[in-house]
Amino acid sequence: MAVRDRSAIIGVSGVEQLHLAVAKQCTVEIRQPRDTLTLSRRKNGVNLDLIEDNPNFTGLLTSQTIPWGTIRALGPQGLQILYRVRTGRDVTLVPEFEFED
Repeated sequence: MAVRDRSAIIGVSGVEQLHLAVAKQCTVEIRQPRDTLTLSRRKNGVNLDLIEDNPNFTGLLTSQTIPWGTIRALGPQGLQILYRVRTGRDVTLVPEFEFED
């Protein structure tokens, strides 16, 4: 349904919510800085898990976003993040920026 490039700055808590999804699949991919953040997901509004496979990319399936799900970044305060969010039918579940410098 949408592909959006966004930016965020990590606040005092060291955690920044990158996307909130309600009953819609989504992916978040970090464009910059690569390999320096820790991504986490809150699935079904309850379960929290850290992403270990690819620190730059994660997603939530529709069933994981009922009633809601979030994708968050953990890192040092003041760090600026550039990232891409895909939602709905635009979700590919494949990282786009894997080989970019």
